[in-house]
Amino acid sequence: MPSLPKVIYPMRFFLRPAVTPFVILFIERDGSTYLTSLLTSHPDVEAVYERFAVMKQKGQEAAEQLAWARQFLEPPWIGRTAARGFKTKLVDVLDPEGFSSALHATGSHVIYMSRLNHVKAVVSRLNAQRLHESSGNWNLYREEDRLPPLVADPAEFAACLEERAQAEADLKNYVSGLRLPIQRLVYEELLGNRDETMERVFSFLGLRNAAVESRTLKHTSDDLRQALANFDELRGRYSGTRYEPMFDEQTIP
Repeated sequence: MPSLPKVIYPMRFFLRPAVTPFVILFIERDGSTYLTSLLTSHPDVEAVYERFAVMKQKGQEAAEQLAWARQFLEPPWIGRTAARGFKTKLVDVLDPEGFSSALHATGSHVIYMSRLNHVKAVVSRLNAQRLHESSGNWNLYREEDRLPPLVADPAEFAACLEERAQAEADLKNYVSGLRLPIQRLVYEELLGNRDETMERVFSFLGLRNAAVESRTLKHTSDDLRQALANFDELRGRYSGTRYEPMFDEQTIP
């Protein structure tokens, strides 16, 4: 599919009161990289990826995470962005209570991402691990890095489903206690109707509508029969459970 011609937007400047600081809270494989990539292509947005995860991996402490977040979410008195934010998983926040206070202090908005289909989220997680081992990336950026269908280990798959359910409950409880402006964004909506969903995000962040594009490619097929080499075996293990219809669900129009 040929790429659309690049739209050139006139340079604009924004005073601090007109800037919306934001954070994207998510569980892995919720489409957060896709969303962030879309946002970074907006002319009035500055968005960074998982800085908290990097700081945690480097052994930095909670106080350093919070200091960075407060500084980053505090916009300059005048700048070229109308919204600035970053994304993080809750498990990478070393001081959740302190982070809540930092979000309140900076008047931040929260984009709360979720994914309804847990089965596809787990398949995507396992695929991401394989992709990282082969290419060094957790997301697909080049067609030549695309991997063949996954043979999922049933025990590992079951453990990942349990972890997913617990992580979702933890994030839901955390977000409900924030008492901040919150925009819930469901991955299936973003995938199935990107333009309308992004217009809602732009409105939430106080942004003008703009043509945005993502660098990421969808790695896991929307049809799990194409993504899982042992589809029938795995699906059979969840016959009669709430997960069974998730194996057959397709989102992309």
